[in-house]
Amino acid sequence: MSPCPQFGRTEVIDNTLNPDFLRKFVLDYFFEEKQNLRFDLYDVDSKSPDLSKHDFLGQAFCTLGEIVGSAGSRLEKPLT
Repeated sequence: MSPCPQFGRTEVIDNTLNPDFLRKFVLDYFFEEKQNLRFDLYDVDSKSPDLSKHDFLGQAFCTLGEIVGSAGSRLEKPLT
């Protein structure tokens, strides 16, 4: 599997199991294309931007079309 380019990172939310992120990301949506997305979740314990220094908690996969087509453009997926 080829590595995915990083599009952006949310802000760090301290000490919560249910973060409510404020940072939004805008992507161009092309109806005729399948645009795969991967979300990686980390437990961040320091200011280091190096993700290998943090605990990897899991990842979720979806398409941009799934998000656009969901109620309120909000989608919940289990972490794998």
